[in-house]
Amino acid sequence: MPNRRKEGGKSVYRIAVLAEQEAERQRYAEQITRFCEAKGLFPQVMQYDDQECFFKTAQKDAPTNAVIALSGVAGLNAAEHLRSLCPACRMIWCSDLDFSLHAFRLRADYFLMKPVSEEAFRRGLNAWIE
Repeated sequence: MPNRRKEGGKSVYRIAVLAEQEAERQRYAEQITRFCEAKGLFPQVMQYDDQECFFKTAQKDAPTNAVIALSGVAGLNAAEHLRSLCPACRMIWCSDLDFSLHAFRLRADYFLMKPVSEEAFRRGLNAWIE
């Protein structure tokens, strides 16, 4: 995760998880935390279920990394809006529809079709550190 912010001389990763379901948000946040801790990284992981709140926060303080896990066109719209607001933000996008060509166009680091296995998500996280 080479894309990080400096705060008080320390590197800080801000990873946002945007997903509709609480269990899904929690699962992604836990996987991110375990993955990062194993790599000696300790990010701030913020969870959002509301796109408006997510983008309002992103405008003020852009995340370094984000997981977009919204169904259908809502996920596409969120990925496009995130890219326009935060061009340098690293992105993993999970969708129930095949938006892989859009993900490529939007420079998503990894695109996953739901349901997302833990192993597949880990591959996406590895894309962030390569």
